[in-house]
Amino acid sequence: MRPLLAGAVLAIVCTVPAAAKGKKYRHPLGFQIELPEKWVAEPSPAGATLHPPGAKVNPDREDNAEVYWFWAPSAEKSSENDYVRDLRENLKASNVEVERGGDLEGFSSPGRPGVIYTFDFTNPADKKDYRIRVFAMQRNGKTLLLIAKGRRDRVEARDKLLREMAMTLEWKN
Repeated sequence: MRPLLAGAVLAIVCTVPAAAKGKKYRHPLGFQIELPEKWVAEPSPAGATLHPPGAKVNPDREDNAEVYWFWAPSAEKSSENDYVRDLRENLKASNVEVERGGDLEGFSSPGRPGVIYTFDFTNPADKKDYRIRVFAMQRNGKTLLLIAKGRRDRVEARDKLLREMAMTLEWKN
C-alpha cells in the first residue's frame, strides 16, 4: 500500500530538534536510513513510518500536523514517477487549492543523484496550509523516497534535518 494512500499520519506536539546523529534503521528488505536522536521507525512491508519524539499516530485523520516515512517503491512494483503521478491525481481529485503542484528541485551529492518534489496546498476543511516534500534518491540502481507531509510551517522547520536524513538513505543488498 502506498504511504500517502495508507492514511498513516501522526501529530507532533514537540519543538523542532536540531539535526543530530542518531542510529541507523535497517529495513528487512535491505534499505536503511540514519534517524535523528530519539526518532523511531515503525516498519511496514515496503518502508517505515518515522516518529519524532513526542509523536502520536492517528491513522484516521488526513489533517495531522506531521507525518514522515521512507519507502522503496520497487518493493511494491511501483516507481517514483508512479507515486508523484498518483499524488498529483489525488490532490486534483480532492479539490484542494494547490499552490505548488510538484515543483522539482535538484538534490544530490557525488554519486548520490536525487530530486525533491514540493506540493503546497490549503486544506479546505481547516483552511490551513500544508506541504508534501518527496525526497527521491537513487541508491544501487533503486529508488528510495523520504516523504514529509504536514502543516507547511512544521515541514519547513524540519527541512535541513530532512535533507540530512535523505542523504543517509542507502540500499544494502
